[in-house]
Amino acid sequence: MSTNVRWRFKRALALVGALLLADPALATDYSVDFGAEIGARKDAGTLDCQFAKSCRGELESLGLWITFLVFRSEPERLIVHLYGSRDITCCYFAYAADKVVVDPRRRIAPVPFFKGGGARGGLYIENKRVGTLYIRFSSHLDPH
Repeated sequence: MSTNVRWRFKRALALVGALLLADPALATDYSVDFGAEIGARKDAGTLDCQFAKSCRGELESLGLWITFLVFRSEPERLIVHLYGSRDITCCYFAYAADKVVVDPRRRIAPVPFFKGGGARGGLYIENKRVGTLYIRFSSHLDPH
């Protein structure tokens, strides 16, 4: 092998090694601070997430699971699902939707959530308001 070929091989091997040893937890594209209140009870959390991958968190004291999803091609759409871990009738958003799309460019987005039944076909289902979800998004790619 010539010196030039060996040098290229060693360089490629070093690059592959660095990629394999890289900590995937450091590869975050955005963070979401979230909280919810149900009556006088409150809980909050923070998640570091990657674009195009579902990011899941828990509000344990309220019995809620939450997922977020943002695509790099649509950074103005933060897709949110909220689930009741103890109550299968929770949680729906306005018009009995099982998800809500929030504009992450808003500083803090308050979103009411409900319990009851999900939307079926063209039927409008009126559910009981349970609480409010608060969401704050910050992109690690943002120059601000």
